[in-house]
Amino acid sequence: MNFQLFLTCLAVQTLVHVSDAFVHHSSTSSARRSSTTAFAPKSDQPSSYNGKLNTSSRSSKSFTELMMEVIDCDVAIIGGGPAGCTCALYTSRANLSTVILDKNPGAGALAITSVIANYPGVDATISGPDLLDNMRQQAVDYGTDYRQAQVFMVDFDGEKDSKTIYTPDLTINAKTLVLATGALGRKPTFKGEAEYLGKGVSYCATCDGAFYQQSPVAVVGTTPEAMGEAEFLTKFASTVHWITRSPIDPNDENAQQLLSHDNVKHWVNTRMTVIEGDASGVTGIKIKQKTEEEEEHLETEGVFIYDAGSKPITDYITSQLKFQDDGGVEVDDEMATNIPGVYGIGDIRNTPFKQVVVAASDGCIAAMSIDKYLKGRKSIKVDWIHK
Repeated sequence: MNFQLFLTCLAVQTLVHVSDAFVHHSSTSSARRSSTTAFAPKSDQPSSYNGKLNTSSRSSKSFTELMMEVIDCDVAIIGGGPAGCTCALYTSRANLSTVILDKNPGAGALAITSVIANYPGVDATISGPDLLDNMRQQAVDYGTDYRQAQVFMVDFDGEKDSKTIYTPDLTINAKTLVLATGALGRKPTFKGEAEYLGKGVSYCATCDGAFYQQSPVAVVGTTPEAMGEAEFLTKFASTVHWITRSPIDPNDENAQQLLSHDNVKHWVNTRMTVIEGDASGVTGIKIKQKTEEEEEHLETEGVFIYDAGSKPITDYITSQLKFQDDGGVEVDDEMATNIPGVYGIGDIRNTPFKQVVVAASDGCIAAMSIDKYLKGRKSIKVDWIHK
């Protein structure tokens, strides 16, 4: 049996009782490996969770319940970035049993950012991973059960109160579900891009623009985001080299506004070929104009790439959830989706404001909305008082 199909079949059957005869019948080596390895609870899982585990007798357990841990909780959050951790902090403080399922604490936009200088109230030299570690630990300190786990399927059709999340090691049954898996950034495509990521290569001018006071930078891309970020960089950079593969629509107001700045140089019908640098970081780029045979060198200290947009990570969702035209999860002002008890926060909404503080704000709003939803109130409680 195909391993992925096997996982899916088991997940769908989690609450269905299976006889011992079926267990003995499933005796192929691949099935044995799946049941004893993929579904064996990990001994090194954090023990901060105080929720309810399935403790029924062996005779009344389903096959999958015998092989994996099952957790019941008030709030399940898929994604351990700033949005998910902030949401968990607030729900845990509200005495709502909360579980975070995080694919990889080293992944995500914040985890690969070298310096976070614009998050309010913290050391302006703090690194992204350190800030994220602090957020995660703060949530755990208030009672959040943090699990490193890959979610491969969720079940929330809106017709039942419980939302079910499946991973290879455990199943979560939650009263509410928060989708905070962020967006998948484009893969490095330029020579030198991966090497100098965080050392001059950036995907966020709002985050890093202030580091390039009176320094030359390059912006690659023609999307509205690229133009807006290039506009932001004009406040700091000595020269903003705007590189586009094709001509710009003369009626595009954003483009014309950008080109009106004296420190913007537009390289039309041009592509970037190489990002150059040394131990200190980016030192320049090579570009190739369509009308020229030879490449040209530009001295730059920063390269901001918007060659392709980001795609919200929603491949594990198979329900009737509503999405926006751009692929982002559609939510209301309280971060609620069209399915009761399901919320979307952070970059999974594909908001144009991809900032840590915005993601954290989403998490706070969702948490307060969840507290109202679970307790049947008509209004938001501003905060919870703890003795």
